Amino acid sequence: MRLCYSNLACPEWSFENCVEAVRTYGLDGLEIRLFDGDVVTPALGAQSRRRGELALGHSNVKVAALDTSLVVTSPDQDRFLADLEVMAEIAEQWGAPLLRLFGGRLPPGPEPKRDNALRRAAELLVAAEPVAWAHGVRLAVETHDDFSSARTLAQLLSYARGSAGAVYDAHHPHRMGERPSEVLQALGHNIRHVHVKDAVRLPGRDEWQLVLLGQGEVPVREMLSLLPGAGYEGWVSLEFERKWHPELARPELALRPQIALLREWLQPAT
Repeated sequence: MRLCYSNLACPEWSFENCVEAVRTYGLDGLEIRLFDGDVVTPALGAQSRRRGELALGHSNVKVAALDTSLVVTSPDQDRFLADLEVMAEIAEQWGAPLLRLFGGRLPPGPEPKRDNALRRAAELLVAAEPVAWAHGVRLAVETHDDFSSARTLAQLLSYARGSAGAVYDAHHPHRMGERPSEVLQALGHNIRHVHVKDAVRLPGRDEWQLVLLGQGEVPVREMLSLLPGAGYEGWVSLEFERKWHPELARPELALRPQIALLREWLQPAT
């Protein structure tokens, strides 16, 4: 397994500095969510796209994934597909083999209503796959939002008939009470990318506080120990979400110790 980091960790840095950090911290690659501190969207201009291409090309840094904000339960499917094509173009230009998608929200109420929403989302993934493949890009939906449960995501992917895979985020299935072994049983060979982070549940509330790896309760080490047995050989990405949580430590202080810990935890599997 190869180790990368998401540049959500460093919203204050230029894109070039984010690329350089891969070498500085001894990583294998970069997961891209931000460009100069802003979320990458289909509106990213040609000049910025070219800057990104040059920075990655000059450094020879590998890109693990390009993270989008696209939601597969979107009611505007034409807009989804149009935006997906632009993001796939950016991914191709930057050498990203994978686009991360969100599942979004599912309707409350009776099971048939929920199941119909899953089937519509799966149909959108089926339509999206050839759009992405035209640019050499694969699709993966994250365990997030109403798809935080691996069981829910597995149901979507079964309906999508191989059109997309899964991004296994360590935190969200844990919030849903699922152990890593249960997540791997549900998603198995569909896992195309892995996010690791740590958090603690706030007392008396269903809220969580992100912390440095090893300081919380998310079973990241257990997860990493089980991935090889499930046949996973992809990227492990440190997702330290300082962009959304500015109270977290700056990347100059937070990245090195977490990367060292991940290297230690991955050692038995190498």
